[in-house]
Amino acid sequence: MGQPPPSQARRHSDLVSPGWDDIGIFHTIATSGALAVAAAQLGLSDATVARRLKAFEARLGLQLFRRAANRLILTGLGQALAQDASEVAAAAERFASRARAARASDSAPVRITATTSISLFLTMHATTISAAAGGIEIVIISTRDKLDLARGDADIALRMSKVPEQQGYFAQKIGRLVQALYVRRDIDPATAPIISVSRDVSSRIEEHILEWAAGRPVAARVGDSAARYESVRSAGAVSMVPCFMGDADETLIRLQPPPDRTADEIFLVSHEVSRQRPAVLAVLGALRELFRNNRARLNGQPAPDLDSARLP
Repeated sequence: MGQPPPSQARRHSDLVSPGWDDIGIFHTIATSGALAVAAAQLGLSDATVARRLKAFEARLGLQLFRRAANRLILTGLGQALAQDASEVAAAAERFASRARAARASDSAPVRITATTSISLFLTMHATTISAAAGGIEIVIISTRDKLDLARGDADIALRMSKVPEQQGYFAQKIGRLVQALYVRRDIDPATAPIISVSRDVSSRIEEHILEWAAGRPVAARVGDSAARYESVRSAGAVSMVPCFMGDADETLIRLQPPPDRTADEIFLVSHEVSRQRPAVLAVLGALRELFRNNRARLNGQPAPDLDSARLP
């Protein structure tokens, strides 16, 4: 058989190898569902995006969308190709993340993201972490938002909820955080104001406080654990406080043993992108050592000797 005409060969090449930019535009339109929204996200004009989409469909010889009033609806084939486009977009983001990580110098600070309570614990031991990692500067980012390690929003995460299952993540359980009810020693807990939390912070803690209150009114709801500690210490309230904070304050007493149902597992999470940096690996090691040595405090137990505090 002879060779196909050059025009056919070009059309075949276009079909099997669409440009990455066109796939990216298609992906943005598919996820946004509207040309105007996609254009804003891409930083292009509506007319440019419409023209690029029309040329892309013509080059493929396929209809990817059905046009409706003010929106675009994926066809059946468009939905299948949109899934592939999502994988291409994710791969491109991983590529960019790896490049960003490779550009970071060994002397760049290592960014650790954690919830407020764990961030406070890290802050109390920040110099210990830095020294154990060889003098590396660390940045502690206190937030309930789950920053994207794959995208480079942070280098290390300490999380107390479901850890990522996607490829490239590394997660290790390194401890447990418990909380208990505390009051100041000079305050009668039977008459002290009660500080609770909102359900969006922890329904388990809220339920435990309300059960203990037994119908007494709640004075306020405070989501931040450090702020609840301050309400106990300064305002004479009763509230749930992480045991590593409450037990270290001689002015406070614990009203009950810490309930298991309000405890949280602590996971050390990293990503293969940031683990390329020796500084990140050094800080990961320092964090493991810190949580190993403070296991009893975080569990609300009397501090044993160092050897018995070590994790298995």
